[in-house]
Amino acid sequence: MTIKQVGLPAFKVSPGTIHLSREIANKSPQQVLRERARDDSQGIFGFLKTTNKTWTVTFNEDDPSSRFKIVHEQELASGAATDKRDWTVVDPRCTRGEGPIPVQCRSASCGTCWIGVLGGAEKLSPVATREARKIKEFGYISTDEPQPIIRLACQAQGLGAVSIVLPPWNGVFGKFVYGQQQQSGEAEQLPRK
Repeated sequence: MTIKQVGLPAFKVSPGTIHLSREIANKSPQQVLRERARDDSQGIFGFLKTTNKTWTVTFNEDDPSSRFKIVHEQELASGAATDKRDWTVVDPRCTRGEGPIPVQCRSASCGTCWIGVLGGAEKLSPVATREARKIKEFGYISTDEPQPIIRLACQAQGLGAVSIVLPPWNGVFGKFVYGQQQQSGEAEQLPRK
């Protein structure tokens, strides 16, 4: 799937190295999964809290500053936008003031904001009809699972702490597909002789 999305030349120039801190590398897979499943504490009377629950979204487990908070049932892309650091310095695909997740349309039309869910897929809202159709249309995943491991951040609502990955090609492939659709739509509108 990766080669299909980015193309063989881009895949070949990727360094192919993985950088993990010693702390992360020394953990067992079970420890990593257990940490990913841990929800934020809502306080001693958190079970009484019906509104304003907050959850942490982690997008780089090796960097403690690579986290943002979301309010219960908030879309991940909207929650990311509350992080006002200049993410364009780190990732040029990001939009200034929109947080660490590259976004464009916020309506599941472009596919730019797709993310991989490393932990907590069950803590995201079920996929709505439009998101399911668009994920398949963009070529990201073809599944009927209610909470798949690939989501559109502008549609997925957080119901607990989640750990995600921002693929380095996410904005590129979505823009390519969107451009192809635009060209095909324009071609269909041209008068035929």
